[in-house]
Amino acid sequence: MKDTPDLDRRGKIAIALSLTVVGGFVDAVGYIALFQIFTANMSGNSVHIGMYLGQRDWLNLLRPLCAVACYVVGMMLTRITIGIAGRNGIRRIASFTLALEALLLVLFARATPAMHLGQVVDQRSPAYFALVALLAFAMGVQTATLTHVGALTIYTTFVTGTLTKLTESFTRVLFWAYDTLPHRGISEVVRLALRQKDFREGTMLASTWIFYVLGAAIGTVTKQRWELRALYFPVAVLVVFIVVDQFRPIDVEEEQHQRG
Repeated sequence: MKDTPDLDRRGKIAIALSLTVVGGFVDAVGYIALFQIFTANMSGNSVHIGMYLGQRDWLNLLRPLCAVACYVVGMMLTRITIGIAGRNGIRRIASFTLALEALLLVLFARATPAMHLGQVVDQRSPAYFALVALLAFAMGVQTATLTHVGALTIYTTFVTGTLTKLTESFTRVLFWAYDTLPHRGISEVVRLALRQKDFREGTMLASTWIFYVLGAAIGTVTKQRWELRALYFPVAVLVVFIVVDQFRPIDVEEEQHQRG
């Protein structure tokens, strides 16, 4: 399989959007089960940390702090792993990182903590913090696994930066259209705008936000029926991508960035 061609851009976009669904799904399940702790959205956790600091609520402070710490460690270790793989010409490193993420999600799905109204009851036990760590670390791994689609940076576990870049891209298109419209007809301006790099990237970023929201909605509905076992669904998605990586390596482009 040495000469196997890399996954093309369209395939990578499809995987990025699918992983975004996974990110929204896991974040929703974790937020509900772990009582308002985000396992992918660290902006929300950072606000909670500040609030608990202001309230001097040290016990509750540990919950979002644990999520942030495990997310950062998971992302850092994954970036180091991808960097080492790139230096050594290992093309299918995504199989390893996605398999690790899938394993962490399976461990969470198989957990049997006491639950009440869909939430873990004892939020100060070691078992609770282990569950927070599992999901946050898994989302850190996913974030670092796939961040580039061509020249565009995509994050599959949070969308604040995505919305910012989306606004910037479409604003540039609007200014271009305003400057061009006096010299060309409306139909031609629209046709040319659709070919603009900013428009294409903005569309991709908008799709990322939509798929994240869709994943959160699916995760919420699925958890209502299956509780923590709902995470078997994103595990199935990850297994498919591991198989894809064996035939068409996913992460080569990022490895090249590392070598460059």
